[in-house]
Amino acid sequence: MKQSIALSLVEGIGSRHMRKLLDTFGSAAAVMEADIEQLMSAGLPLRLAQRVASHASEARARSVLDLCERTGVRVLTNEMDAFPRAFAECPDAPCVLYVRGDIDFNSGHWLSVVGTRNATPGGIAATERVVRDLSLRSSDTVIVSGLAFGIDKAAHVAALKYRLRTVAIMAGWVDDIVPRSHYYLARQILESGGAIVSDMPPGTVIDRGNFLSRNRLIAGLSAATIVVESAARGGSLVTADIASSYHKELFALPGPIDAPASEGTNMLIRSNKAILYQSAEDVWDTLNWSAEPPRATTEAPSLSALTERQRMAYEAFPERQRLDAETLADLWQVPLWEASSLVGQLRAKGLVAVDPYKCYYKI
Repeated sequence: MKQSIALSLVEGIGSRHMRKLLDTFGSAAAVMEADIEQLMSAGLPLRLAQRVASHASEARARSVLDLCERTGVRVLTNEMDAFPRAFAECPDAPCVLYVRGDIDFNSGHWLSVVGTRNATPGGIAATERVVRDLSLRSSDTVIVSGLAFGIDKAAHVAALKYRLRTVAIMAGWVDDIVPRSHYYLARQILESGGAIVSDMPPGTVIDRGNFLSRNRLIAGLSAATIVVESAARGGSLVTADIASSYHKELFALPGPIDAPASEGTNMLIRSNKAILYQSAEDVWDTLNWSAEPPRATTEAPSLSALTERQRMAYEAFPERQRLDAETLADLWQVPLWEASSLVGQLRAKGLVAVDPYKCYYKI
């Protein structure tokens, strides 16, 4: 473990170099024992080969390992069984992770939910609806995001609300919570069985590049990324690009064509880079995950408790479709006011829900 940390701390040795070296030599210990000529034969330029062969990073690696042991931070290397298998097909994924929390990276349905820091109220509501849908599909869903303002925070908060584990990715050292105002949220994430994760060593100075680098962990840890809201430019689109480059599935929520906060998501859908997200079933079907029956937050009401009119309306409501009140009125062949009343009654009985766009769907 110490040798893996030491190799990762060598200036100029990024994830790609480190992965190539590990593939060539078989282990971090073998890399650190190699001489300059052997390192250059493996493709390292002279300057980097000299830095690795000097062993100058080993003293700092010992300090980092001591700090982790004192403070309870887990260190995972890609030579360990507990290392995320989701990184296997990501060529620039880190080889060393620092983790606060005991989450198992190789169990559960891991999904990233990201979006703009300047989230609209509708975007925050949509994020909660997405996370709620995912929680109903599987209680073993894990929500990954970046603990930033806006959609990231909304995703973590919704995961806690619906009792899902959630993982926050840091742009600096695992204990350097940014923004500081999210410190209490980070504590809640840990107390609820989630984790705080980083590939940055202690003492890292956080700059713009760190946040862009963090996005590769968000995309890489998950089987799919869901973009809720995004302007025409932003970090969530960078995450989307990385997810696509990793051949991970990408979903996006559509928004009004004149809404700046939806320009990015609409563009992803229009360009066929992202699948239009409508429900959790879209994700499960696309990923070919097993058809686990949806988890209900409360005991499902019996249809026998409905009036005949309510039962007929419910049974006529199509599965996996979202319909507005006007469409329901046409479907049920009743006036708009009666359709609104009926769908309200079905919502009160926990059989139907509504999304931020005032479209109704069966639970």
